[in-house]
Amino acid sequence: MKIRKKWCKNGIVLFLLVFLTGCSVENLGVDKIKEAVQAHQKSEEPREQEITEEQAAFLYGYQTLSADEQKIYRQLVKGLEDFQEEISLSPVSEDGVEKIFNRVMIDHPEYFWTEGSFQYYMETWPDGSAADMKVMPNYLMEQEEAKQIQADIEAKAQEWLAGVSQETDTYEKIKYVYETLIRNVDYDANSANNQNIQSVFLEGRTVCMGYSKATQYLLNQMGIFCTLVTGTASDGTQQGDADTGHAWNLVKIGDEFYYVDTTWGNPGYSDAQNVGVDIFYSYLCCNEDTLAPTHRANDDLQLPTCRDDRYNYYKNKGCWYETYDRNQIYQVMLQNVSGEHHTTELRFASREAYEQAAEEMVQGNIMQEAVQNSSNLSPGQQVSWQIYYGGWDNLIVIVWN
Repeated sequence: MKIRKKWCKNGIVLFLLVFLTGCSVENLGVDKIKEAVQAHQKSEEPREQEITEEQAAFLYGYQTLSADEQKIYRQLVKGLEDFQEEISLSPVSEDGVEKIFNRVMIDHPEYFWTEGSFQYYMETWPDGSAADMKVMPNYLMEQEEAKQIQADIEAKAQEWLAGVSQETDTYEKIKYVYETLIRNVDYDANSANNQNIQSVFLEGRTVCMGYSKATQYLLNQMGIFCTLVTGTASDGTQQGDADTGHAWNLVKIGDEFYYVDTTWGNPGYSDAQNVGVDIFYSYLCCNEDTLAPTHRANDDLQLPTCRDDRYNYYKNKGCWYETYDRNQIYQVMLQNVSGEHHTTELRFASREAYEQAAEEMVQGNIMQEAVQNSSNLSPGQQVSWQIYYGGWDNLIVIVWN
């Protein structure tokens, strides 16, 4: 089961009249009260975290906000990094603070000490407009404990990243992170802290949110744009009627954007590891056509178009088939029936071609014919196989034993 933490809020709205003079409300009027309070507030502006233009390039949520909203974003970041019990914000609406807090959590996978829930109270003018707001985040630990955990996370991250050269191109770095997380971290719906990166780097067990935040964290460490995408996903049986909370990533290579779903690349997520599959690559730097049957992003964050397919792993490996040609697939089986091949991967462009191939391999005799007629086998050599199929990426994997 995939679990997604919902960004929630508990609102306590306090309607306050602020008197900074000795006059009564009747004598002053709302405009005079506002002027007096605003003059006082100018000397007590909420503190902000500096965000450089270079840093902002990696903060997709921040980029989608207006200048006024970005100011509040910086105030929230400052408060969260300082573990402030109450974070003072410039005037903002209830919906506004929830939206901005959500953007902060999207941009900062390293904030494992909070998962985005908070309480707040608002000071309002008699006409109902916002005067001031204070946010009280729900922290999962004290600051000193967070510092130690952060050091442990950074150490593990650097250990993993040491395996890739900085000279490697962007795609290969993304592929390296994808493979590293899948090979080192198990999918476990019952894992502790699975909505943040502690579960990944310290426990080695997580769910989709942990995989996605860890993917973002590692790629950002290497200077690669990667942001979090939240939404829903299904097994595709209802043509995209997604029903389960899910998280994945958006990455950028050159001028183009691509999706990465590390969770769905892990055979342990679908129990395909029982068949012997190592890694699925359909969801590595894929376009929106691959995700459309199963994934649906939330509509609270506008995402760029992802149409480019140049990094399709199976196309580049020569395992992509536009149609199902029995003789062509039979020849592939003949070549692969030997101890030299652990797996045979076949990905089809259409659902129709995929279903034809799956039926022939599971219920037909193409596999038996290939084994009987292969010249790659020694006399008396025994061969068995297991077939993985059923995903909406039109992929078939034969694991040879």
